Amino acid sequence: MKTSFKNIIFTLLVIALVNACTKVPNGYLSSQIRYPNSPDSVPIGVVKQLNPVDNDGSSSPVVYELLDIRNAVTHQHADSLYMLQDRYVFTSQFQSDVDTTVELLNSIRTKISAPCFDFNVHTGALTFYGTTSNVPAGTYEYDVKATNEYGSKIFKNAGIFILYHGSPYENDGAANSWFQDGTNTSGTISTPIMDIQQLSTSGDRVILELVDKNGTPFNPNLNEYISRGDRSDFRTFARFHPLIVTDTALICDFELTPFPIVPGAQGYTIYYRIPSNKALIDPGITPTPDRIYSTNPRFTFLLFQDGTYLVRIQMPNVTRDPI
Repeated sequence: MKTSFKNIIFTLLVIALVNACTKVPNGYLSSQIRYPNSPDSVPIGVVKQLNPVDNDGSSSPVVYELLDIRNAVTHQHADSLYMLQDRYVFTSQFQSDVDTTVELLNSIRTKISAPCFDFNVHTGALTFYGTTSNVPAGTYEYDVKATNEYGSKIFKNAGIFILYHGSPYENDGAANSWFQDGTNTSGTISTPIMDIQQLSTSGDRVILELVDKNGTPFNPNLNEYISRGDRSDFRTFARFHPLIVTDTALICDFELTPFPIVPGAQGYTIYYRIPSNKALIDPGITPTPDRIYSTNPRFTFLLFQDGTYLVRIQMPNVTRDPI
């Protein structure tokens, strides 16, 4: 019994000695690092930042390295994503209330030639830019390497994202109302039809037309539609270039997407008033047939991609009829 007891004690001492001599690793690096929202959806031509990696409790700081992006079907390196393209990057913070001219905007940004994405080494998050418009739609997979005080681990197919052709704009609808001149008496007119067309992917221009039920445009050069006091209008969002006024449209050249880049007093909604002596409202809509009722369209849209757009607001039950 004494010999067996001594053997047990000896064995425990040996184990303790071995453990004392074994080097304890610094920190912890999980083998379950992952992107919890994978696969992510990325609309082509739109700036979008993906969510950061979940490090599963790994010791901070963890530094990430993007090793490769591949076509998820062919598993070939995604050359098109790495293609160098010109785009702007900000060199200091954009302040919408200060940087209101092209000159001021150019003082805080510079043009670079770079891939259509950035990779954040601290969060593992991918950010995509408008230059994805030159990249084929499809599903892509990517590998990352994570490193901390523990060491490094490689994660094959750590994330997946899907590049898809989404809408380059958001149509949030329109409404219309009549107001009796000199009063607050009002009512509704049939909902306008807002049609948005991306005429091309080049240029950065919005052409706004307000037309009657027959498709005849009102003439902003003749003040056939005017601003509504403290309400936002198209000029509110023309931040970097003066508004261009023609006989058929208002034209705004923009520099940044989305457009509008910042909201006005009523969000992104645009308000206009067509005076009672410029438009005839169909019988039965206003209390009387007298020409004492203005037309007041309002509408909201956002543009997400560079390009030239036509935004056309057609108002049923309203006829252009200057008197």
